[in-house]
Amino acid sequence: MLKKNVSLLIVSLLSFQILAACGSTPKPAAAPTAPSEPTKAPTAATAPPTGSTAPASDSILKEKTKVTQVLDWFAQSTHAGLYAASAKGFYKDSNLDVTIKPGGAQVSAVQIVAAGQAEFGLASADSILIAREQGIPIVGVAAFLQKSPSAIFFHKGDNIKSFSDLNGRTVYAALTAAYWTYLKKSYKLDSVKEVQFTGQYTNFVNDPKALTQGYTTNTPYSLKQQNIDVGALLVADSGYRPYYSIIITSEKYLKEHPDVVKAYVQASVKGWDYYKDNIEEVAKVLNEANKENSVDYLVNEGKLQKDFIYGGDAATKGVGYMSLERWQELSKQLQDIGQLKKNEDVQQAFNTSFLPKK
Repeated sequence: MLKKNVSLLIVSLLSFQILAACGSTPKPAAAPTAPSEPTKAPTAATAPPTGSTAPASDSILKEKTKVTQVLDWFAQSTHAGLYAASAKGFYKDSNLDVTIKPGGAQVSAVQIVAAGQAEFGLASADSILIAREQGIPIVGVAAFLQKSPSAIFFHKGDNIKSFSDLNGRTVYAALTAAYWTYLKKSYKLDSVKEVQFTGQYTNFVNDPKALTQGYTTNTPYSLKQQNIDVGALLVADSGYRPYYSIIITSEKYLKEHPDVVKAYVQASVKGWDYYKDNIEEVAKVLNEANKENSVDYLVNEGKLQKDFIYGGDAATKGVGYMSLERWQELSKQLQDIGQLKKNEDVQQAFNTSFLPKK
């Protein structure tokens, strides 16, 4: 259980690194936002794709349509809304026949979607921008995590108040990940002993002055099993806050099948809305899809991730929402730390027109 979630963290935080290694081959990415006032003229990010017809308002397809959703890891709580939509028949009600395929360390949803081997995938906002700069035409259409639960953990009772306190300490992190590069530059971390995070917490457990990366939704639970209590600095609180668990599709599919995209996005959002008050029920569905995580573990993780899904802008604008300002902020941050070379129009990287109207 611990190993699985640690591995997911490595995959998520290193997604941009994998992209770079793949050259022009497709890999994971991120998401945008719609105008808050419906009276404003639509932007490229909020209007239906050029050359396409706007989706039907009822979002129910006229014909049964098969689509595949590739996950960014094996079934877990960050996928709960998708499994809820499937189990409760929300996809079926929209005339969709959805196959959910698990990801893994060797699976790139971005590559699969860009190659046309699946209609939908999951990716983070930073990996989307990096992929697009490399010529991989993917688009984010709904962000299910308003911010990442990624954090830097320290032993409880240690005198860590800010990221600047990492100086002089040993930190286990994904050293080439964008978030770590951002932290080092923003907090002038020039005297940190950096050690590559390998997915194991043994060295952290044995060194009360060390720090390590992890997820606030599951790392404390897992370390507690080893009688280790921890405190945390949430990476999103540093100012680096890309959207996560974004549904992606290809520009081609978006243009040719806007009605399917709308039906899928809206049924998926309905699944996440259902999950909010039915975490225990959906945890059992996730457990059936991936026995590695117990129902108790999934329930605990689900409760801890609620604010990441339903908080922030999602609290008033709905699950899946993305803002242009957040995408622009992320683009500038990635340029500042050298992860992006160009100042591209981020409005091409996401499209929020398929989300339910609030």
